[in-house]
Amino acid sequence: MTKSRTQLLSEVVSHLEDAGFNLSSQCDVRPSCFDLVARRGEQLILVKVLSNIDALTAEDAMSLQLVAHFFNATPLIIGKKTRRGELDDGVVYKRYGVSTIAPPSFHRLISEQQLPREFVQRGGRFVAIDGSKLREARHRMNVSTEELAECAEVTTGAILAYERDEIDVSKDVAEKIADKLELVLETDLIIPVDLLSRRTELPDLRGHTKDTQWSSDIERRVDAFFERMGMSVLWTDRAPFHVAAKEEGPPLMSGVGSLKSWTLKKRMGILKSVSEITKSETVIIVEEGQAEDSISDLPVIRQLELDEIDKPDELKKIISERSGQ
Repeated sequence: MTKSRTQLLSEVVSHLEDAGFNLSSQCDVRPSCFDLVARRGEQLILVKVLSNIDALTAEDAMSLQLVAHFFNATPLIIGKKTRRGELDDGVVYKRYGVSTIAPPSFHRLISEQQLPREFVQRGGRFVAIDGSKLREARHRMNVSTEELAECAEVTTGAILAYERDEIDVSKDVAEKIADKLELVLETDLIIPVDLLSRRTELPDLRGHTKDTQWSSDIERRVDAFFERMGMSVLWTDRAPFHVAAKEEGPPLMSGVGSLKSWTLKKRMGILKSVSEITKSETVIIVEEGQAEDSISDLPVIRQLELDEIDKPDELKKIISERSGQ
């Protein structure tokens, strides 16, 4: 991790703690699509910190959105710049579909609930305006759609679409509309971008489904086990867990592999921390025929036991009995 990214991550952690968020430990396994998990009440955020947001890969962005969707969380990238220059304050950018903001914007968002008002997407800088307020103001000022369209240099169809909240408005056009209607754009028309109340929608999975060629027999058996339990399953190689599964509510996270594996052992502490913040259960599923019932206060299930578990309730009972032993 570069010095600038380390410093930025430290600043983000400090701001989150000051704003009353509970934080997981840093997810320093590599690769990882997020750096930490933060919760305040019902707000759950998966945070990725990058000094230069161009460093985000399409694979990490896809994994971040998938994990966030599975955990009903908000994915958020905090970064300072791109190769073209510094990120503007008060503006939401998108990186492969993930919302991205500069550190000052993030600080005000979580500490003062001051929401960004602009966003950048292909074609320029845009704002979301309140269509009903726009229509009311136009009628009050006795301005026709044709007159407003001519002033804003758009079509009458665009004005009607703005009033129906069908399309977003470029910042320049919004300013012309506000001037014509004698409105204060910031307070009268703009709908702020409420990042933390949004839940990520399931991204386009085409080309990103898991390869059916399992890297190990235990992965194949674990996948078949969760599907037999009637649970939705998410596999990822870019998170502290290997697989998450759920019926409803918070998912169950699992590390899968051999207890002789150094990487699995390293994940245990992070898994425990992330599970506390996400309010999820965690289980370690191991290859060995003999193992303790729990390691690092995390319940362990041996792969040979999977065939003996028939219902989700039985799985939950085993996890409960073995937790913290």
